[in-house]
Amino acid sequence: MKPRLLLILVPLLAFWAGMAWWLSRVAESQSTSGSNGNLKTAADNSLTHGADSANSPDGKKTSDELKAAVQATLELPPGPHRLAQTLAAFDRWAKLFPDDAMTWGEDSLEGKERLAAMKLGIGDWVAKDPAAAAAWVDGMAADASKVDTLDALLDAWGSKDGTAAAKWATSLLNPVQHTQGVQALADAWSKANPTQATAWAMQYYNDNQDGSAFQTAIGNWVQKDAKAALAFVEGLPPGNGQNIAINNLALTWAANDPQAASEWAVTLADPQQREEAIVNIVDSWSQWEPKKAATAIDNLTDPDAQMAAASALVDRWVYSDAVAASQWLADQPPGDTRDAAITTFTNGLFYNDPTNSLNWAAAIADPARREEQLVVLGTAWMNYDAPTAQQWVQNAEIPSDIKSQILSQPQDTPRISHIIEYLGGFTLTVWPFRGIILA
Repeated sequence: MKPRLLLILVPLLAFWAGMAWWLSRVAESQSTSGSNGNLKTAADNSLTHGADSANSPDGKKTSDELKAAVQATLELPPGPHRLAQTLAAFDRWAKLFPDDAMTWGEDSLEGKERLAAMKLGIGDWVAKDPAAAAAWVDGMAADASKVDTLDALLDAWGSKDGTAAAKWATSLLNPVQHTQGVQALADAWSKANPTQATAWAMQYYNDNQDGSAFQTAIGNWVQKDAKAALAFVEGLPPGNGQNIAINNLALTWAANDPQAASEWAVTLADPQQREEAIVNIVDSWSQWEPKKAATAIDNLTDPDAQMAAASALVDRWVYSDAVAASQWLADQPPGDTRDAAITTFTNGLFYNDPTNSLNWAAAIADPARREEQLVVLGTAWMNYDAPTAQQWVQNAEIPSDIKSQILSQPQDTPRISHIIEYLGGFTLTVWPFRGIILA
């Protein structure tokens, strides 16, 4: 071969050899990339749709398969999306194998996912076997997660079989768990069957002197059917139990429809029940519409009840609109009711406006009550702003002996803290029906 021809062929062969090598590398790269992409897609599908792998027919899935679906969701980044996916998968597992799911969830899940799964799973278990679910909750470690799970248990159980749930809940020995469990039961049961739940709650109060369950039950019933709740209460045997029920009916009804509750209360034949119910209605109503609540006081004929209602009104009103409350007080005729209301008003006003608080205290008509309130408030004022308090006392048109008592009081901070802590206590003193209202 001629040298000139070799010079032409060698570069051409080298070029095509290089092209062949490059094309093979490109093909290999694309093959690898495609393979990795498929693996990634499969992994993403496994994580994102891990819960979906347990889709129908769930009944054919084993417990281990449903568990694997939950575990797959935990590979997602923490956050609301993972929580939703985990709970969806856990819910499927707990519906079929509640014991397995709850035991694993208690040991293996953490944080919000653990708390949410326990509450969700126990509801699933109650649907299958409430007694077994209750026994499992009873064996949990005594921490806050147990109380939350117990609430969920009794919420689901109360809706399903309140009588059986009540028997178990009232047997709980831990006082916190017992109290919270009874409350959760009363709430759920009264929404499902208010007649049974309220009757049970009334009996529970008679046995334990704890009225929280009754308040919850009658409150739910009033929201659902106020006339039926009223008929139940009026059908109770006369006596202390019925009085208590009427008080709580008034309190809860007023929170939903104060006008209707007020119109009902004035029709009560028993004077004590009537007055006490109106006081409770005023107390509840004044949180929302104090001006309208004030009109209910005109329906009271018993002086003690009227005094208690007026104090309840301004006790709420002073914090929402002290100016309006003071205007109402200024329009009231002199007497014990106005004096009691002024005392309550000055206690509430004192923290924000001590000057006007004492000005109002000086307007109390009864000399003994006026002196007592001026000394209490003036002494408290002296202990945190003596110069201003002294100036007010010296210029105030009050008897000199009261001035001397205020100015001569030892400025003992612990003592004054005690006084301030119990400012407002007079409201409880003049309120004869507070002790009857279930708390």
